[in-house]
Amino acid sequence: MLNGGFYLQEFVMNKRILLWGGLAAAMLLVVAVMYHFAQQDTTSPIPVKNTAAAAVNQNVESGILTVREDDWTKGNPDASVVVVKYSDFQCPACRFYASMDDLLSREMADDVLFVYRHFPLRNFRFSMLAAQYAEAAGRQDQFWRMHDLIYINQQHWARGDGEQIFREFAESLGLDMEQLDQDLEDPALTERIQDDYRDGQRLGIRAVPTIYVQGQPVDGISSIDEYRELISSHL
Repeated sequence: MLNGGFYLQEFVMNKRILLWGGLAAAMLLVVAVMYHFAQQDTTSPIPVKNTAAAAVNQNVESGILTVREDDWTKGNPDASVVVVKYSDFQCPACRFYASMDDLLSREMADDVLFVYRHFPLRNFRFSMLAAQYAEAAGRQDQFWRMHDLIYINQQHWARGDGEQIFREFAESLGLDMEQLDQDLEDPALTERIQDDYRDGQRLGIRAVPTIYVQGQPVDGISSIDEYRELISSHL
């Protein structure tokens, strides 16, 4: 099992937001990481720009951002506002936004539906593997608990013991490990992640996280208060 440096308990992520050393410092990291990896990831031919979705054919964009039956969601399925986020489990900026999403999904559970989609960058060693473990956990109804464990402990497993730590997460959640291994080998599981990634490319995404509120790309969020206010403006 994990040693004392890891957090196996089911933490409420918003209570850990202070670990980022303050919102101002965290947002400097967000901007730097998003810019750096947008420049480095060459898997998409579309220019680097978080607002690139605005140039995509509106009908195509609307179809991609429509909530699907296989989407991972938090909140009210009948909510008047939908927030779709494309994210990467190893990206430090995504870890920060995950904490804000967790807080707001609790505060606004009746009014907002939060949707998580995969966009694993090639620059990160464990991005795809983390997504695969989250998907496999989801097949045992534990996607969000695995999601939280992966993000909360990102600084630990990103050092090089990713797969071992992911397995320990799975054991801590009481997953059927034989079923987990079978699901990890299932091509359909990886294809599910790739489907999200390809849709993100069609939207023009290269930087993560990329967030859409009511189908509109969001830029320049510098605090949770701004994020909350933006979502509230659509209610």
